[in-house]
Amino acid sequence: MKLAIVNITGGGMSGGYRQYLTNMLPRLASYADIEDLLCVSPAALNVKDWVRVNGKVKFSSMDENSFLSNRFAPKLRRYLEEFSPDLIFLPAGRILKFKKVPVVNMIKNMEPFAKNIDRYTFSERLQCRLRSLEIKIAAKAANRVIAISGFVQDFLINRWRISRGKISLIKYGSAHLDDIPGKRPENISRDWAGKFIFTAGSIRPARGLEDLIFAAKDLRFNDVSLKGIVIAGQTIPNMSGYERKLRDLTGRLGLESRIVFAGSLNNGEMKWCYQNCAVFVMTSRVESFGMIAVEAMSEGCSCISADNPCLPETFGDAAFYYPPKDAKTLSGLIKKVLVCNNQERTVISEKARQRASEFSWDVCAQETMSAFRKTIEDSKETNQWIR
Repeated sequence: MKLAIVNITGGGMSGGYRQYLTNMLPRLASYADIEDLLCVSPAALNVKDWVRVNGKVKFSSMDENSFLSNRFAPKLRRYLEEFSPDLIFLPAGRILKFKKVPVVNMIKNMEPFAKNIDRYTFSERLQCRLRSLEIKIAAKAANRVIAISGFVQDFLINRWRISRGKISLIKYGSAHLDDIPGKRPENISRDWAGKFIFTAGSIRPARGLEDLIFAAKDLRFNDVSLKGIVIAGQTIPNMSGYERKLRDLTGRLGLESRIVFAGSLNNGEMKWCYQNCAVFVMTSRVESFGMIAVEAMSEGCSCISADNPCLPETFGDAAFYYPPKDAKTLSGLIKKVLVCNNQERTVISEKARQRASEFSWDVCAQETMSAFRKTIEDSKETNQWIR
């Protein structure tokens, strides 16, 4: 099988997407029936610089693509012509048609379909609408669709009437930071170790961070048990207005000294935060899988989550849940976790690690390869029937 993985993006790549490629490219390349693998991405991402793979993989760069465009980036058609793939895999839910080569699309972004996200500007709502239209077109046009959670699978079946037989439910694996030394971020004081609430992910309205900031009003910060809140995550340029609103809210509530916007953290810094936080909180309005959730559980965090989809599916019984936008219930759960004794915390931590161990990148790669093989087989049968 000659496999082309085409990462069509507007030039950016989330941490979850990066983690997916980091884990999946070497695993897919290790399969004997992968003859050659071509990975095409926007040049700015430099994928070949941070993914370790064998010589079977070739990296090529292309221009960025815009919304609702199935036109080829200038270099992409030439790459595909020269490579002559048996299958094209699109991990980002984008539109692409090349000759009669079968296409597998993966739906990994459910934010455009969420109805409970506040603080979007008109242009951001329009962008979500266009993105949702593109994802729908891409899913319906693909030969096979990978859904990364039961929530996504049910959405495809019930909302878009896509046949269950065309969908492969393949969940992501668990992030392991065992070989990475933890390092305290410079903007977090040493005396905060073990005494802060931690949350992480890109800074955008879909994160629902207002829940945690409002909950902070009811928390008692002191030097003994709770110093403050650490909010980690990158803010892309068009979301800088949202971050300013969060900082303004923090100021109005008099919490400037208690809430740290830590910015984008590397793996070592994330590991330190997981290991040293008193509570990990996930306030997202919608997730397609929740990779950060699995990462936190793998480090044994005491977790609290909004009960928005698909977070209960990911956390299972390894988290306490609160209704979204209910800051009072959230603050109550935080207080409950903070007063747990060492024995109770050990039980919570072990339950989290056990839950995280149920997600495997090896299984993800195995099931993805099965989906690829099935897609090629089905395509051959269809072409024979047409002839």
